[in-house]
Amino acid sequence: MAIVPLAAETLRSPSPCDHLIQAYTDDAFLAETVGEFIATGLKVNEGAIIIATPKHLGLFGDSLQALRIDVAAATAGNQILLLDAERTLERFMVDGRPDRTAFFEVITSALEHVRRAGYPRLRLYGEMVDLLWASDLDATVELEQLWNEVLKDPTLSLLCAYRLDPVERRVQGVLRRVTRCHSHLLPAEDYEVFEAAVTEAYRDVFGTPSDADALRNLIVKFESGTTMPPAHAALFALQDLSRSIASDVGARAAAYYRGRRPRARA
Repeated sequence: MAIVPLAAETLRSPSPCDHLIQAYTDDAFLAETVGEFIATGLKVNEGAIIIATPKHLGLFGDSLQALRIDVAAATAGNQILLLDAERTLERFMVDGRPDRTAFFEVITSALEHVRRAGYPRLRLYGEMVDLLWASDLDATVELEQLWNEVLKDPTLSLLCAYRLDPVERRVQGVLRRVTRCHSHLLPAEDYEVFEAAVTEAYRDVFGTPSDADALRNLIVKFESGTTMPPAHAALFALQDLSRSIASDVGARAAAYYRGRRPRARA
């Protein structure tokens, strides 16, 4: 599943302090995304810290190898630090909440581990937030805010990943809330299909293509703060206008995205 050009550019050349979020459902797509982000940095002599589940660490290693990164050598030379997400999370969670002091002790130690090896600029990947959100969204947002404090350092950029389907209605609010903690939301898997699905859903609900498209462009202007693809903004912005309309458009977009034409409205 190819990364769309817009996402590839952001992954390869993030700006200092960038905080990226990728929603995904397919592990292979995630591995390609993370591989692109980390490998590009390693090739220009940046360091990397990857905090992930053991399964994903293996997939990411394969992805990096396919991009001609000698993972074993980079790890042995401390250019890459690999950390288990669940164990790392346990080191700073206190009574179900991330403890600020413990968090900074853990992350500072990891950063220094790589920097001592001669890599002052680093790219970070983390999915601890993905382990946390289903049980406690407030704690997840607190953790993202702590990461934003870390990202005041201009030598760092961070990619987070959440296993969230962008057209799943029950998680739309979750995705929007965590997205607001980030600088960029990266495009969904099969983004061209996603964009077309949202376009068709808007036209179903709001009428003629010209009227629906004009309304969508107007509504999207109210979804600001995070750089994101237009189709994501179009779904998020509706949530502030009308729950029923947002639900209708979201359901139709999901049906188109998954290849099932929605039933006609009564």
